[in-house]
Amino acid sequence: MSGTVLYPLNRLKEIEPEVYNLHVKKYEGREKLLTTEIPPLKCLWNDVLHFTAVSPQELKENLEKADLHYDPMAWFKVPIEMVVGDKSIVFTYRRDQNTIPNFKIYEKFNPSRMAVYRAVPTETIEYYKEKKLEATRPLLFHLVPHILYKGIIDVKDLEIITV
Repeated sequence: MSGTVLYPLNRLKEIEPEVYNLHVKKYEGREKLLTTEIPPLKCLWNDVLHFTAVSPQELKENLEKADLHYDPMAWFKVPIEMVVGDKSIVFTYRRDQNTIPNFKIYEKFNPSRMAVYRAVPTETIEYYKEKKLEATRPLLFHLVPHILYKGIIDVKDLEIITV
């Protein structure tokens, strides 16, 4: 984030290196994601903005179910119209017969499938519980569909939700 514009991480590296350095730390131990390609958008994982259809309130409730502390956070409420189109896809987690996650499932973003996109898998809550037992910080959107948008978003007129 720089000013009132949301930029993908790789754009921040060019225009706001100090902000980039702060946010790239969340990939420590997961550096491979920094070079992961998103074939449908012909770009890298950090060339897109990442959104979720899960409400901040539900996220908080799921973390609390796992007895994890949740610090209040501010969230932008981005209208679907701002991200629908050829520049957006959804990254989903599906399992094969061996229940091994397949991390390369992309589908065209379809607003009529919002119920699917906002569903938090039971495995996510179980993962939160495991992280609580391990006393390690969980990834908030583990196994939750990611809405990926190749572009920037001006947020100056967007509603902010604090939960």
